[in-house]
Amino acid sequence: MRQAESGSGGRALMNPKRVLLRRIMELNDPIAIVTLLWDANPHSKSFSSMYDESWVEKLFRGCHRNLTQPFEFICFTDRERDFEEPITQMQMMASVPSYADCIEPYKLNRPMILMGLDTIITGNIDHLADYCLTAENIAVPIDPYKPWQVCNGVALVPAGHHLVYDNWAGQNDMDWIAQQGPAHIDALFPGQVLSYKVHIRGAELDDARIVYFHGQQKPHELDDPWIAEHWS
Repeated sequence: MRQAESGSGGRALMNPKRVLLRRIMELNDPIAIVTLLWDANPHSKSFSSMYDESWVEKLFRGCHRNLTQPFEFICFTDRERDFEEPITQMQMMASVPSYADCIEPYKLNRPMILMGLDTIITGNIDHLADYCLTAENIAVPIDPYKPWQVCNGVALVPAGHHLVYDNWAGQNDMDWIAQQGPAHIDALFPGQVLSYKVHIRGAELDDARIVYFHGQQKPHELDDPWIAEHWS
């Protein structure tokens, strides 16, 4: 297994906690890395109408480069797709999906990192996966523009949260997640899960591990050198 950075930036060490986690994963399903893809429809905004299979595969490869433990990559999708990478497909329940349907993956009830397609993995995320395997609370970023609320660009989800889906009545996904009392990734892992527009644009990556591109300005429209390095 290749060496990778730890959460503090050093080399990954096989401490007793990590050995136990690896043993658990040998006996159970590995952590799930989950995203969603659907064809543009009347619910889609202009800044998310370009997604296709290539975005899913770039996210898969970013995880493969930066996660040393076994994982299953799952894509919830509105129709069968042709992927070159080993990606599990799950049919979405909605025939015409909307952003609110980003709640559906919670029905898996297993540890997962849930990310949008407009996300780039820029460093080792073993410790983020470990959080999903050992913690209890869902963790999401603080909204970079409205710090009194949360956003859902990335969600760290421990096992046992199927009620988030079971009790969902179709309301806005971010509002619904806020009602679950989530932890804040910004406090748990400062400087590691960041907004491109607010934290990275015109600056350095530093210790960033995940960069999410909410709203306008997506990776394919930008020429930052690090994007070409990490998004392929």
